[in-house]
Amino acid sequence: IEPNIACREEQTMEIVPLSYTHDGFHLPLLKRPRPLPEAEIEKQHGVYAEWKIKAFIHRDSGKVPRLSVKCKVRVRYATLEVEGRFPAFKIKIPLVSVGFVEASGLEFLDVRGRTFRLLLCGIDDIQEMRDTLRYLIIRQRVPHSIMGKEFDWKAEEVKEKQRTVSKISKWSPLN
Repeated sequence: IEPNIACREEQTMEIVPLSYTHDGFHLPLLKRPRPLPEAEIEKQHGVYAEWKIKAFIHRDSGKVPRLSVKCKVRVRYATLEVEGRFPAFKIKIPLVSVGFVEASGLEFLDVRGRTFRLLLCGIDDIQEMRDTLRYLIIRQRVPHSIMGKEFDWKAEEVKEKQRTVSKISKWSPLN
């Protein structure tokens, strides 16, 4: 009979954990952690969706459009990340600032906000990507509005209204 296992037919098998005693303290010995399977290692925290595309064109308001090929698009937490290889650069767009997602035929996925436009091309299943992206955008808007944060298009509307209010006079108390 092994010292760790008490085994008799009339009694049930009992496994006694190994322990180490030093100066009267009872410290259980811990097992070494096993390495994670390869599938778990490849998954990154907070990545809800990931796609590979052939190219994208990104345009900010008032800037020259940027083009990149061999790209990855992923939704990580509350941002849409687009990473291009040639030339290498990365764009991060908050999901709540996206106002328009539509497939232009079977060639392009058009993603727009108030200050940007993103054209994604070379997507395998464009309809599935469009629907997933719309779902993730709506899902992000709910906690954003519950927390009372303003959306960027609402903040811009308030700023535009303040600019368009005409001033009566330089010294008027009505301004």
